Amino acid sequence: MSVPADPQGRALPARAADDPLDALRAVRRHWRLAALVALGLPLLSSAALSRLPAVYTATGVLLYDPIGFNQKLLRDVVETAPVTDMLMASQVAILKSPGVMRRVVRRLGARPHPPRAPEPGFAPMLRRWFGLGPTPRPAAAALDADIAARFRIEIPAGSQLIDVSYTSRDPRRAARAVNAAMAAYLDRERTDRLEVLHRARLWLRHRARETASRLESLDVAIALERARSGTQRGAGAAPLTNEQAGQLTASLAASQADLAAARARLAILRGGSEAAAAAAVAPAIGPMRARAAELTARLRALASTEGPNNPEYRAAARALAALRGQIGAETGRLVAADRMRAAADAARVASLEAAIARVRGKAAAQSVVAAPLARLQEQRQAESSLLRAETEQIGALESRSALTRPSARIITPAVPPARASGPRRLAILSGAVLLGLCLGLLAALAADALNGSFRSGGQVREALGLPCMALVPEITRRARRGLAVPDYARRYPFSAFAEQIRALRTGLWLAPGAPRSLAITASRPGEGKTTLAVSLALSMAASGARILLIDCDIRQPSLDMVFGLGGLPGLTDHLAGRVALEAAIHRPALEDDDAVPDVMPAGAVAREALALFMSERLGLLIEELHRRYDLVILDLPPVFALAEAQVLARAAASVLLCIRWGQTPRRTVAAAMALLAQPGLRIEGAVLTRVDGARHARAGFPDSELYHPRYGGYFRT
Repeated sequence: MSVPADPQGRALPARAADDPLDALRAVRRHWRLAALVALGLPLLSSAALSRLPAVYTATGVLLYDPIGFNQKLLRDVVETAPVTDMLMASQVAILKSPGVMRRVVRRLGARPHPPRAPEPGFAPMLRRWFGLGPTPRPAAAALDADIAARFRIEIPAGSQLIDVSYTSRDPRRAARAVNAAMAAYLDRERTDRLEVLHRARLWLRHRARETASRLESLDVAIALERARSGTQRGAGAAPLTNEQAGQLTASLAASQADLAAARARLAILRGGSEAAAAAAVAPAIGPMRARAAELTARLRALASTEGPNNPEYRAAARALAALRGQIGAETGRLVAADRMRAAADAARVASLEAAIARVRGKAAAQSVVAAPLARLQEQRQAESSLLRAETEQIGALESRSALTRPSARIITPAVPPARASGPRRLAILSGAVLLGLCLGLLAALAADALNGSFRSGGQVREALGLPCMALVPEITRRARRGLAVPDYARRYPFSAFAEQIRALRTGLWLAPGAPRSLAITASRPGEGKTTLAVSLALSMAASGARILLIDCDIRQPSLDMVFGLGGLPGLTDHLAGRVALEAAIHRPALEDDDAVPDVMPAGAVAREALALFMSERLGLLIEELHRRYDLVILDLPPVFALAEAQVLARAAASVLLCIRWGQTPRRTVAAAMALLAQPGLRIEGAVLTRVDGARHARAGFPDSELYHPRYGGYFRT
């Protein structure tokens, strides 16, 4: 597993895992912005609401219930359709039509443009708040449009109800407007219904006249047809012939049934079984057959006991023979009678069939003659029924007043509302508070995400790959109490500022191969590099180390003012050969002369300062100073200010980059590091300067622990 390292190959602390509370810490870092947005939106909304007047909404309810017409008679006059969503939507358009709105305006009274209800939306609210009115329109069109815009017409789903609402500053005016709109709508419906009824009456009268004319023509045609066919009024020949045919048909059916019965009886008597024959003639000779059966049984009994010569046997035999002769004679008589009956039935059937054929032929001939007349009579009957129905419908349309009722009726009239319907201040303010909180959080998160500066050592390490060696707090004028920075660090050695300088010393001492010379620079002016260089030199000199502080910013030297060395020779004078090294090094006159570093001012401004710094004399000077001092600190100009900064940084053993906390953009620092990226140049690390301790303590970064109030007992000022 690879270990993160800085540009010089030194291992860096591992990056901390992402904390889920980082978002809350970001909001805490920008709590002022979040509070400003979160409170500003409700305050603006409250100010806007204070300028909005109260409005009232009155509501009335209509029921759309159309009356159906006689579809059979009025199908060509009135188009009726089932009540659908599209039909109900069309009623909304009718209610908002210009005609209805004009009637509403007339009922409300033609007055100047009334105050309009507030329009929804943020832009209209701002226009009203700043006193910007709407664009003027023509008076009549503007009045109608304004009245229509105040109406809200809704249809509950799946119903035939129409809710009509109107919003105004005057509750009574709102109720009058709703009732006027519903009355105007009903008047229009009534007018339309009367117009439809008028058209229906005209159409029915026209149809009745046409029907009467056709009846007259049919009466003439029927009279002519009767005269041609010779048919008289009343009961004609054709109906009588048909009646005769019916009677003959019934008689024929009865005769055919009798003939079939007679033939069946004959068949049974001739060739049927004895049992069937006995059943057929039983009513006539049943007793004789019973007597014959008794005699037969007696003969069998006598034959078995007495024999055939017994007198009783012979007497019974003679009686049985005589009885059988009687049965045969009676059966023959019955057969003859059945034959005669069957013949008579056959003749009767033939006669009836001939009569029916004659009647049917006569009826067919009469039907052919009477067919045109029958058709004319049927047409006359139909036309007569139609004329009677049309006459009745005309009378119903003229007499029934219920048909003039409009297709809708008022269920609930509007009454002046007792409470205002808007603006809904509580809901709007609640929404503004909620929206303000959300926007405040988003603004804080956005500000944190868009902040391109460094606010913690972890950000320096992640973005630049350099260790952050200290977070030096900013010493305000009030905190210094009139003291200069060197005097403050000496006066308060246990302050947070002095402690961070010692932390920097510790980092330099713990670094492998502690440098003998250290160049301190920044990407741009105002980063606090001179303060850091002076404070580091004073701190190390106080511990007994031999320290030399060189002012390398020849354009804007700072050490002259800090130590009061104005006008003394310095770096450029020695490099130019005008003074010796001892003459260019000075010891400031401070309270404790043993605990102060030596100082080499910038010297006189030279036009060819870059050539002096690029000469061999600078390298020889640094080598000589390494032999004399434990640490040489070079206060360089900003990297982007002078090209000399890159040359002087290369002359030192290590470079320390100052970054102003929360101010210097990351891209600027990255560009400065790109300029310093030279072979052999070693960047020791970075220092965050001018840190706002209170803000950093609230920031929530890992190194903000340094400024937490719990450590206040360790620092004294």
